[in-house]
Amino acid sequence: MNFDFSSLNFETLDANVNAYPDLFVNQNGVTFTRKVLEDLGYPAYVLCLLDPKARVFAIRACKSNEAKGFKFSKPKGEQKGVVTISNKNLLDPLRRVIGEEWVSGKRYKVRGFWVADAKTMCFDLNEGVQEDFRSNTQESSAE
Repeated sequence: MNFDFSSLNFETLDANVNAYPDLFVNQNGVTFTRKVLEDLGYPAYVLCLLDPKARVFAIRACKSNEAKGFKFSKPKGEQKGVVTISNKNLLDPLRRVIGEEWVSGKRYKVRGFWVADAKTMCFDLNEGVQEDFRSNTQESSAE
């Protein structure tokens, strides 16, 4: 096969960064993509915010000494991947808001949106999309 490689106009793709600020919720925790971390500026601490009636979850960077501040990310150069939080104080209220609509044992993706004037990343839980989750070989009996 005769192929002229020099005629191609390649664009370098960055496979290290997620294109979207997504949140994943499953049985064991809440995972934030690197794009969420990037958009928030890799904050060491965040406030986790929840409006149960509107079913919107949000995170906003805060100072380490702020009441209810939650340890979140390492600095940009040190944070190697996503951030997963498995704290029941976050998971339980989220699960209550999500309710029966989301199937236990499944993974759900929620696309985040940035609210610039509030410097907050928001996730509308009404928009959650069920994904096929990689099944674990060992089933977790604790729930």
